[in-house]
Amino acid sequence: MRFVNLPLATIVASAAMVMSASAADLYVPAQPFVPASPAESWSGAYIGANLGYGFGGIADDDTPPYEDDIDGWLAGVQAGYNVNLGGVVLGVEGDIAWTNLQVQEDDGDFEVGDGIDWVGTIRGRAGFDAGMFLVYGTAGVAFAGASIFDYDSEILTGWVAGAGVEAMVTENVSLKAEYLYHDFGFTDFEDYGYGVSSNFSTIKVGANFHF
Repeated sequence: MRFVNLPLATIVASAAMVMSASAADLYVPAQPFVPASPAESWSGAYIGANLGYGFGGIADDDTPPYEDDIDGWLAGVQAGYNVNLGGVVLGVEGDIAWTNLQVQEDDGDFEVGDGIDWVGTIRGRAGFDAGMFLVYGTAGVAFAGASIFDYDSEILTGWVAGAGVEAMVTENVSLKAEYLYHDFGFTDFEDYGYGVSSNFSTIKVGANFHF
């Protein structure tokens, strides 16, 4: 009986082919990496916080009127809801901020510390969906707590308008910059004996978390 000895190279090659076929059966192609897309539709609810700087004036309705400049920091919170209608984003937002938007120097008619203690707004927003960016205008009603001469304080009511831009930096977090102008009519301060009004601008930056 003759035994046929297969060359070692043939055996190795056959084993390699079997192993290669098995590996091919087990191989699962890697899926291409697709980064999580941000919530670019801008629809839904959100909450956030902001800080900024304000500047303007305060006056009474005496003749001649007392007038003075006010300025200072502010920090607050906001919440709102947006609806995207084919690229036009409509929404409503409410915010409130605590401030030292007050007379800072004793060189006018009012005293240092007179001014705005807090300010809040309820506003409509209308903007353009530019993907990760939202550019918008805004307007609504404004409220502010004003105090003068350490003995009288009242709530002012008026209107507010402005504009801003917001950028979605992650799937749920956006950063924003916003300018608002507030205009308050005269409100009677009973202890002071005159009406007091104020108008001022605010420039704010903030962040929102979207649900």
